[in-house]
Amino acid sequence: MTLGKLRFIASSDIGDLGPSQGLEVFYNWRFYHNMPSLALWLILAAAMIVIKTNRTPHILLILVPLLIVSVLWFLLIQMIEFRSYADVETLNMMFNSLIAGISFLWLYAPKLDRFNLWIAVFLSLALTMALFLVGIVSYHGFGYSQDTVVALVILAVMALSMLLGFILAGWRCRKHYGPVRFMLWLAIWTVFVCLASILVFYVIAFMIEQAPIPISTILLAAAAVGSVLGVCLYVINLPYMILVLCSSFFRERFYACLRLKPTPIYLKPIDSSQFNEQNSGTEIHEN
Repeated sequence: MTLGKLRFIASSDIGDLGPSQGLEVFYNWRFYHNMPSLALWLILAAAMIVIKTNRTPHILLILVPLLIVSVLWFLLIQMIEFRSYADVETLNMMFNSLIAGISFLWLYAPKLDRFNLWIAVFLSLALTMALFLVGIVSYHGFGYSQDTVVALVILAVMALSMLLGFILAGWRCRKHYGPVRFMLWLAIWTVFVCLASILVFYVIAFMIEQAPIPISTILLAAAAVGSVLGVCLYVINLPYMILVLCSSFFRERFYACLRLKPTPIYLKPIDSSQFNEQNSGTEIHEN
């Protein structure tokens, strides 16, 4: 290796048909080739620095759920047997792009509360999709393949399901908000939207491909895939929500983006006259 270049010399014993040693081949190697997701993390680092409201030590708490889900994903990958290295790379690309997109939305949240709710949702989806494209290019370059398109569609479905899940859960909790109530509705709507989106995608793909498969089989497979993706999305998003519920810094962003008002806790005042009546036996009477 010299100046970032790898030197390869092809050699083989082919007898009198030709030379046993071929010409030198140089390959330009860069340190980031072993870390294809580097571009995603650089974008997150830039969001921490560029956005003024993120210039506080509290913003580093966003790294806690990111590390938790990354460790769990690493352990899961080690337990699963894959047919090829390409399958592992594709799944890693999808996972890293998804958690980078979720983290970026929490970093960009102060810029969203100034917009109308649905404009903020559309902008969030556009930013997340842009980050997904960065992740795909980082792993696979600018090459086009059917697997890349399928991965992008699945990421888009998961991003849409997450955003609509938040909106619908917030809508159900607009009058009576509570953390447990919100998390339950978030689980229901996330899985439901993901399931519905995958069903629509499968039906459209079935109509385009004209595959000789019964529609009932297509719908059954779509229901299974949609349910699994919805549950996985909720599990990935769960550490971020725990951070939001435990940190007042991120909780303010959460309330502002979803236009939620936490239910205040009122303490019932103590009636002093009732208290004196109950303790009348302790009074001292004058003679």
